Amino acid sequence: MKMFLKQLTEKKMISIDYYSNGTLQTIKGRVHRLNLLEQILQLKDEKQKTFVIQLSGIRQIY
Repeated sequence: MKMFLKQLTEKKMISIDYYSNGTLQTIKGRVHRLNLLEQILQLKDEKQKTFVIQLSGIRQIY
């Protein structure tokens, strides 16, 4: 699993389906930061807006 997560930091665009407050959301962007201790992923979209996603809330990455 850790190796897969490190591959996400390759600066390419990805889409993530994740749950936020009980609602399924989709975001497209580049991985800005991956913090395994806090179990969060920071993603920046095309407009450089940063989103923080809990790893436990991620349903699909493509």
